[in-house]
Amino acid sequence: MVSNFIGIGLGVINNIWLFPLAFSLEEIGIYRWVERTGVLLAAFALLGVHRTYVRYQNKFDGEAASQFLSNILFIAATAIIIMGIIFSIFPQSFAEVFNLPKHEQIRVLGLIIAGTMAYTLGLSIASTAKRISIPFFLKNVGIRLMLLITAFLVSTNAIGFEVWMSCFASAHLIVGIAVLGYSLFLKGLPLRMPKALNLGLGRELFFFSSSGIVMAVMTMSLATIDSQMVASLLDYEALGVYSLAFFIGSFVDGVRRPVSQALSPQFANHWNDKNSVALQKIYSRTSRVLMSVALLSFVTIVPNLDAIFNLIPNAARFEPAKSVVVLILISRVIDFSFGANGEILSNGPHFKWNLMAITGLVGMLISLNFVLIPKFGIDGVGYSLIIAYSVFNAVKAFYLFRKEQIQPFTWVQLQLLILAMIIYLGATLIELEGFLGLIISNLIILLGCTIGYAWFKNKI
Repeated sequence: MVSNFIGIGLGVINNIWLFPLAFSLEEIGIYRWVERTGVLLAAFALLGVHRTYVRYQNKFDGEAASQFLSNILFIAATAIIIMGIIFSIFPQSFAEVFNLPKHEQIRVLGLIIAGTMAYTLGLSIASTAKRISIPFFLKNVGIRLMLLITAFLVSTNAIGFEVWMSCFASAHLIVGIAVLGYSLFLKGLPLRMPKALNLGLGRELFFFSSSGIVMAVMTMSLATIDSQMVASLLDYEALGVYSLAFFIGSFVDGVRRPVSQALSPQFANHWNDKNSVALQKIYSRTSRVLMSVALLSFVTIVPNLDAIFNLIPNAARFEPAKSVVVLILISRVIDFSFGANGEILSNGPHFKWNLMAITGLVGMLISLNFVLIPKFGIDGVGYSLIIAYSVFNAVKAFYLFRKEQIQPFTWVQLQLLILAMIIYLGATLIELEGFLGLIISNLIILLGCTIGYAWFKNKI
């Protein structure tokens, strides 16, 4: 968690100050598009093998465990090499397909895809050994520190945007390979030539992995479809503005990601052991913890939006992002309040239904964005997120309750919501302006959060 908070700090420096200082809106938009598209295509190209390994690794022992890992690694390595070759050979064609102004960024995209694939598989393997701190450190701190140093060089005209993007892609690839190597070291299993396991699980493994491809693509689509649609329905400059709003509104995701990664193997094991009591306990606790984090982000960020934007160089360019930040934060409160329902569904017998639910969510987001972005601009993305996540989580919660008689809510969540509303109103309704108003507003926030911590520390 320490590396995660350091990474968030570096991200704040980069996105709030350094990137707006060093790059144009279009360059920020291109960077964000390449990053998000790399994540999406990597999810597809990995063929779901990372989820398959997490789901089934505890079913094998000894030589079978070694062979299973070796088979997974062979499939992933083959896919990584193929993707790297394709994007290196056909950059101009892909640039035309994606409507990128510079085809050089396609080669950058290829490296990011390969690095993300290696990192994702390595992180999944490391999570089964409950050792994810080093992978998260390398990505959250290592890559962001490199971005900070090289972006500073861009701001001094020592290097250009294209060189910076190449450094970004190279860092992704190096970190991906390092994390994959580290995860294999953790498992301590000798690697073998790929061959069939002959344990009667071939059909089940194939189906789960195949569904995992769609699951991974749909899951990553949730994190990338907004950027794709802003770029296509508006332009890269609008994406540059939206990317800042997205960072401020969703940096809280940096807390959820490691939680999700750490819990997935636990949910898989509890499903295998048919331990519904443990599932209910974790389900409820993740709802309380994640809701607390999301509400804390809302009450600390929204009253301070003007002060935050005053830190941004040439801040007038990003003025439309303010309202989007509020909308994204509301969507995160809704999503986080339902706890780890997606992780529970995707790592157990209901993964097929979860796949259909996520597919429906992606379809809903695309449809809503097509309607709302042309009408409301980048605010339309925020409205789409609120509507879609409300429906999606309500359906998943109802399904889990109907099938497994588990649900995440207690009176604690209602109390958290009431406290957050009181803190927010107290911080925003004061009539003082300027520096004094900012100080008093934040003292109210600090007092409210301190009281909340004292009241809820044994309830969450």
